[in-house]
Parts: sequence; structure tokens; C-alpha cells
Amino acid sequence: MQKRRRVSKYKILSGVRVGVSYLALIVFAIFAVFPIYYIVITSLSPIPSLASISISSLIPKTISLQAYYSIIFQNPFPLWLRNSLILAGSTVVLSIFIAFTSGLALSRFGVRGKKALIVFIYILTFFPFTATAIPLYLLFAKFHLIDTYYGLILAYSGGTSVFGAYLVKIFLDTIPKDYEEAAMVDGLGRFQAFMRVLLPMARPIIAFIALLGFLGAYTDYALANLFITSGNLWTLTLGMYYLGVESRSTLYNVFAAFAVLMGIPIFIIFMTFQKYLTKIYSLSGTK
Repeated sequence: MQKRRRVSKYKILSGVRVGVSYLALIVFAIFAVFPIYYIVITSLSPIPSLASISISSLIPKTISLQAYYSIIFQNPFPLWLRNSLILAGSTVVLSIFIAFTSGLALSRFGVRGKKALIVFIYILTFFPFTATAIPLYLLFAKFHLIDTYYGLILAYSGGTSVFGAYLVKIFLDTIPKDYEEAAMVDGLGRFQAFMRVLLPMARPIIAFIALLGFLGAYTDYALANLFITSGNLWTLTLGMYYLGVESRSTLYNVFAAFAVLMGIPIFIIFMTFQKYLTKIYSLSGTK
């Protein structure tokens, strides 16, 4: 009898714990989803103002797609999107190449002063990216790289490559050299062992650097506003500010609609690299 009571008491306690856990998850999910929902309903509002935080206003009575129509069909949105994707894609390719080769050298080869160099790279990661805006502008102006794709790509790739090289070094240190040595014993050269063994195992960190490079270039406004002077090179962030601010008044529904449109490529990238990012986040060193 006492055993049955203990079992029933245990079941009750387990049910309470599960219920409290689900309740906490629901609350956190609401807090996480609410900003996205708020941006979406603001973008669908026919009035260029923020929705008030009340139960009645959070359920829109009228839905309008005028903000989306104005952005896509009445403005050069495809041109801005093309420019942003070119800058972001080129930044990703260059950042991965520089970061991976640098991190590989720091992890696998005996470079002179390697410890001091690693500490120096680690210190550089603490400096905000915007702190280099003015020095970069003065430097690139001498080389006539202002108002060009090349100048922005180099500017974006610099910060991502430094941080990425440090992350690659940490990640490759977790992969034993025995895998490469075993492949070379089997007859592969160093380059073949790198391509067939090390590179496939390093896909998570490559995906993570690609995400960092893409987000940095795709969502940047400060450097784009500083480096770009002609309208045919405008990016999405410059277009967002141009359309969202009109006659010193902020069109919040346009801002929100632009944010939703800009978020679609980011969402696709996150879903594509989800399995790699999960593995990266599970590594204590990268955290």
C-alpha cells in the first residue's frame, strides 16, 4: 500500500515538474516570438505608426500590403538586394579563404611567434568594427576604392577574417592530427589529406564563418553609408533608411516591411546551416 502511494506521489511530482517546464517554455517562446509578430503586424498596417501594446491592437482589424508594394514595385528594391547579396557573398568567400588558411597555419604548422600572434589576434577581436571606419575610409580613399564593391568587400572581410581565424584555430585544435597522418600513411599527400579528411570535418566552422561574414555585410549600415556615394551601389540598409524616413517623419510600417523582406534570406541561411551551427554552439571552446 505504501509502495503504491509512493508511486502515485512520484507520478504527481513528475507531472507537476513537466507542467511547470512546459509553462516556462511557453512563456519564453512568447517572449521570443512576440517581437517578430509585432514587426509583421506593423508592416501590415495602413498607418505609418507603431502599433500600441494592447490586446485589441495586437490583432489587426485591417491589413494592408501597401508598404510591401511600395518597396518592391515603386522603388529599386531588386537593385538594392542584388548589391547586398554581391557584397555579402563576396565577403563570405574571401573571409572563409583568409580565416581558414590563417587558422590552419596557426593550428597545424610551427609558425614563429605563434603564441604572441594568437594573443594579438584575440585582442583584436575585442575592438568594435565601427572603430575602424574612419581609418579605412582614409586608407581606401588613397587607393580609389571608395564607392566600389572592392572597397566594401575588403572592409567587411577584414574584421570577419580576424575573428574567423581565431575560431578556426580553436576548432582545428579539437581535431587530432592522427586523422591526417593516417591518411598520409595510406598514400595521400598533405594536400589530399587536407581536402579529403580535414576539410569535411571542418564544415561546421566554415558554415559559422560564412554566417558571420554574410550577416556582417548584409546588415551593415555604417560602412555602406560612409563608402557608397552613388545610388546604383546602394544596399538594402541604405534603401531602408531612405524609404523609412520621409520629411523628418518615420514611416514605421515601411521600416517593418523592409525588415521582414531583409529577414527572408537570413532565415533561409539559418535553416540551411542549422545542423552545422548546432554542432558549433555545442563546442565549449567556440562559445
